[in-house]
Amino acid sequence: MWDGTPKNQYSQMVYENGEPCWQGGSRSTTVTLTCGTETGLRSVKEPSKCQYIMDFQTPVACQPVLKQRGVHSEL
Repeated sequence: MWDGTPKNQYSQMVYENGEPCWQGGSRSTTVTLTCGTETGLRSVKEPSKCQYIMDFQTPVACQPVLKQRGVHSEL
């Protein structure tokens, strides 16, 4: 699900109810999209058990947000 800021709804994705985690709970991941010249994973952290935070860099995040008009550019 998209979970960015009100100004840029498409800047963050949240994945919940993933594979079961050892000794309870399920895995979850929050992916933040940042502007960059190349596409790639910049960092991965596990601040608490089976909860991951990823920083994903992509040129797509540099484009102006077109959601106000309901337009999404194609890659």
